Amino acid sequence: MDYAYYSLSLIIAYALVRYVTENTKIHLKFKGLWIHHWILAAITMLIVLYLEIDEPYIWGGLTGVALEGLPRKNWSIRNKK
Repeated sequence: MDYAYYSLSLIIAYALVRYVTENTKIHLKFKGLWIHHWILAAITMLIVLYLEIDEPYIWGGLTGVALEGLPRKNWSIRNKK
């Protein structure tokens, strides 16, 4: 049953993040760096792993957030503007 929670969380998070990123212009930029949401998800994954949190909906949600950002064209963390 854990796979079901993981899978549903992944799909819901992916869809929600896609909707938010397509319909808003929220960017985390500072001092010439652009921090993408997939980077934030990966950092959060490392923290959750360190804390030994083993909830499938948390891992599914974080995976969905990370996967949504990975296929995008702009991977640069340098803010060119």
